[in-house]
Amino acid sequence: MSQKWVTAAFFAEGILLYSLGLGMAKYLGSTILWDRVLIGMIWVVCLQMGGNFLWRHSLTALPEQQSDQRSALAMNLNFLLGLAAFACLASITVLMIANRMYSIQVLWVTLAAMLGTLISSRGVRVARLERFREILMSFLMAVLIPWFGFLLQTGELHRFLPLITLPILALRMAMVLSYQLSTYASDMNTKNPTLMVRIGWQNGMSLHNLLILFAFVLIAFGNAIGVPLSIGLPPMGALTVGLWQIWMMRRIALGAKPNWMGLVLGGAALYSLVVYLFSYSFWIR
Repeated sequence: MSQKWVTAAFFAEGILLYSLGLGMAKYLGSTILWDRVLIGMIWVVCLQMGGNFLWRHSLTALPEQQSDQRSALAMNLNFLLGLAAFACLASITVLMIANRMYSIQVLWVTLAAMLGTLISSRGVRVARLERFREILMSFLMAVLIPWFGFLLQTGELHRFLPLITLPILALRMAMVLSYQLSTYASDMNTKNPTLMVRIGWQNGMSLHNLLILFAFVLIAFGNAIGVPLSIGLPPMGALTVGLWQIWMMRRIALGAKPNWMGLVLGGAALYSLVVYLFSYSFWIR
């Protein structure tokens, strides 16, 4: 899949997840403050742009060349664009603080989001944490962005936040694994240490299937302990897509000819469908 499409999908994902947080706030009775919506959206886009440019910067040199070319790489275009995006992010943050849009909960979420972006994009190198880059990025997208959108409107946490975002996190990780399986051979050749490469393709395929099942168990659990059925039942309809993904992964594990495009698009469709159904259910009620 073209990197341009991956990047476009990444930004569209941010908008969809941000709208999910807004939908939860609306459903719970908060009046949507559209000036905060706009400022928060710009903040999220700047965060994504900064992380994306810093990630591209980290790919411009081979690992063994980084220490010798650090000063030269610091001047490349992606690095400068990443710095510019984070400068805009800092300016917007100051504006939000000046206009009293921050609560302590919003502060913690934004700090975690910025730190997670810097580590997952390799803008800050922390050896032990870099091994969890995919998990950090998925947590940032699937959990922190909806929380940010919600908290910016309400200023306080709600039990719906983990009940809704944790299954979405599991499905995002499954989507990442399905994509990384399609690039497994090239990643091995180029020594790109993706999660699938680090844990092995067999473990990765099993983890993919378990994550999908775990996500729908979490959705069902949420329905059982207080998420209204009008909210929780529509995403359960995506279970058919999830079972299809598991079936495709099992066929590949048993030696069938892979349909990489179908597998990758299926993982993206499953994840997007669940996020959309949750968001739509909140917005229309």
